[in-house]
Amino acid sequence: MPAPEVPPRPRSKKAQSQRQGRGRTPRLSHDDWVDGALALLAREGTPAIRIPRLCAELGVTKGSFYWHFDDIEQLMKAMADRWRAVHTRALDELGALDSIPVEQRIEQMTTLLVDQRTWIVEATVREWARQDPTVSETVRSLDNKIFAILTETMTDLGFDATQARLRAGAMVYLGVGLIHGRESMPIPTPAEIRTVIDLLVTPPPADEETPGP
Repeated sequence: MPAPEVPPRPRSKKAQSQRQGRGRTPRLSHDDWVDGALALLAREGTPAIRIPRLCAELGVTKGSFYWHFDDIEQLMKAMADRWRAVHTRALDELGALDSIPVEQRIEQMTTLLVDQRTWIVEATVREWARQDPTVSETVRSLDNKIFAILTETMTDLGFDATQARLRAGAMVYLGVGLIHGRESMPIPTPAEIRTVIDLLVTPPPADEETPGP
């Protein structure tokens, strides 16, 4: 699957001036800065994305930063562009899941839910989305795509439209809860998460009566 197109990298005004005056190559590339900033974002959140903090993290001077960016806002835009490109690819991959057996689909989704590294990164990005409309739209699109795929998966498992929607919603909220509740509630083990998912994807016995209101 071809990688999503990433917008051309704008070179900072200072970098343009420096390149006209001398031909040396900067120590860090544009991608190095974006990767480093995203890694710091995942660990410490948006307050850490400051030029002095990034320079200390990457072991360079401010001159290296200004080689590529005019200001911190331009770096943040590059980070948002990168995140959007990565999640565009993720959406495409999720869309391809409907071509594999339903059991494998459930297993792949479960694997994502039990990975605590996913929780940490997603929690940070969702917090960032509160401040950045571009990131917010990306998160919203991903959530809706996941919900649609889960609903289709539940339908393939034999649930009617109402049950498929309810169970798909429960799985989405399970994921969101794991992301945001990890600091204030006991963290479930991977086995416990799989047990909850098994409850959601297992149809009740055919002779079991649905309770009345």
